Amino acid sequence: MTYSQTAPPADGPVQTALKKPATLLALVVISAISALSGLIGAIYLFAGGRDLADSYATDVAINNPSLVGLDTVMETMGTDNPQEAIDLAKSVDEWDTMVSLAHAGLIFKAFLLIIFAAPLLLFTLFAIKGSTWSRVLVTIFAILSLIGGLAAAFDDGGPGLVNTMGYIGLATAVIAVVLCWLPANNRYAKARKLAA
Repeated sequence: MTYSQTAPPADGPVQTALKKPATLLALVVISAISALSGLIGAIYLFAGGRDLADSYATDVAINNPSLVGLDTVMETMGTDNPQEAIDLAKSVDEWDTMVSLAHAGLIFKAFLLIIFAAPLLLFTLFAIKGSTWSRVLVTIFAILSLIGGLAAAFDDGGPGLVNTMGYIGLATAVIAVVLCWLPANNRYAKARKLAA
């Protein structure tokens, strides 16, 4: 018994599987890295609590005493050493107020990171299919995540991990916006739409 070596005739147009472009995979990976860097920074800020805020307040007070009002205290004390002014603030219970303000600032930065990073991660997951609406939302939230990234990256005296995550988030958000609109991704989205 022999079998025919030709395929049976197709009744309609031949359906071929659409191949996802590598740029779409790169978009998903880079956008996910951007979102995760923001979320990691936010989690670190929340987990650090008052201890992190105390360290942050100390760094800010030593590096820029005028920012927290210690310059007038140092002038009154007749010293150039910010640590002496910090010790005085601790002895008269003013340091807790400074730590509370630093803690509030860190919590605000954490919320900035989460507000834009979480939706970016969500819409990145939808962008796996290359749909235009998801790429538009990835673009919007990648641009908005730059706000949190800037707040995290360019904070003098801020926690090193958060600064690093901010720089990573900034770079990857810009790359993600570019990758969203490369011609290969646009062609894939159009082909998917026509195939549906």
